[in-house]
Amino acid sequence: MEITKGIHLIPKVRGANAYLLQGEAGITIVDTGLPGNAPRILDYVESIGCHRSDIKTIALTHPDMDHAGSAARLREATQAKVAIHEADAPGLSEEKALKKVKHSRNRLLLRALGAFMRFQRLNADVFLRNSDIIDGLTVIHTPGHSEGSISLYLPDRALFVGDALATDSNRKLSLPPKSLSVDLDLAKESVRKISQLEFSILLPGHGPPIEQNAASETREFVARF
Repeated sequence: MEITKGIHLIPKVRGANAYLLQGEAGITIVDTGLPGNAPRILDYVESIGCHRSDIKTIALTHPDMDHAGSAARLREATQAKVAIHEADAPGLSEEKALKKVKHSRNRLLLRALGAFMRFQRLNADVFLRNSDIIDGLTVIHTPGHSEGSISLYLPDRALFVGDALATDSNRKLSLPPKSLSVDLDLAKESVRKISQLEFSILLPGHGPPIEQNAASETREFVARF
């Protein structure tokens, strides 16, 4: 589904939202959902008249399985480069354990998902830092949900926020759950930071995009902290 010219929400992806950005140098995929989504992503690329070889970058907002679960398979199918913040790269490759979940019920849920779905770990190709530019997107380090969580900013147009923010069915904003975040106070500071940017569209990892006046809505949300 094309949200605005060149930016698509890929339909039927399980787990977190996966987005497609068309640029002059090719296609960037932002997040990949759970394991098993690579065929859906590739089918969608072909449905809009492109080829899998047009995918040049797979940008991950953080390494949680519901965002990075299909990155390895997608890279195998396309030879695209996988990019992630340097602080989260060890979690993606399993050199370092992923963040600890603070609620026992959530730990059990993630354990069950891990047993049911094989999360293929991988070494990233590109290690991102704050203010880097990748495929026309500016990297904004927005830690809190994970140590290396990032948002990706298309100046004056759109902001991909991963799990820094979520929306409900009415497109109302919320923070990531405290039990699934490394530091909720830091997550709030990250949202304050991105609220200073100008963008009309907000593209969350979970929930529908906000397609108009997203920066104003984000600032109003921050004012209620």
